Amino acid sequence: MIKLFTLKQQKKDEESAGGNRTGAGGKKASAAQLRIQKDINELNLPKTCEINFPDDDDLLNFRLIISPDEGFYKGGKFVFSFKEPNPEDPLNKEAAEVLQTNRRLFEQNVQRSLRGGYVGATYFERCLK
Repeated sequence: MIKLFTLKQQKKDEESAGGNRTGAGGKKASAAQLRIQKDINELNLPKTCEINFPDDDDLLNFRLIISPDEGFYKGGKFVFSFKEPNPEDPLNKEAAEVLQTNRRLFEQNVQRSLRGGYVGATYFERCLK
């Protein structure tokens, strides 16, 4: 299990390290990384669930492990792997279509979601200053 820092703490660390960078490779944080960092920090998993990051610097690739403690599946273990979004095999087919047909609109939607606001009928809380 990984201990995750708040965005505020991460920003302080980045500023002291000299810029808006993430990970050991010094790459600039992507919109997806910023969004997942915010979502993970707000995540309250029940005791039967565990999230595992094989690479601490790659928050877009993780495993969710569910171990039911009651009912028919008690004692079982279910593992789900999640990988970085791929427009060829998307979870969000609508967003992938926009990415493939109108990249500028896609970028505007990403910025709108990060600044807080609606993209279509979905509201996103602000995660950028």
